[in-house]
Amino acid sequence: MNETQRKVLIGIGAVVLAMLIYPPYRIYGYGGSSNAVIQSGYAFLFELPNRATVDVTTLIVQWVGVLIVGALAFFLLKDK
Repeated sequence: MNETQRKVLIGIGAVVLAMLIYPPYRIYGYGGSSNAVIQSGYAFLFELPNRATVDVTTLIVQWVGVLIVGALAFFLLKDK
């Protein structure tokens, strides 16, 4: 592993950690069976708005995207 690949790995780790600290959230409508999304966005993990839930599906899709792009960058920057 060369120095550039090490920097890519550190960058990937920093981006994944930032996504964990500021996750996507959704606030659903009132009532037990309401599936209507009233609000969505990103917020600090420990200061989510009232009634907000972390949108885990979106978070995982974002992580997979970052890992795919990071893996491509890692292998393309390999010394020959």
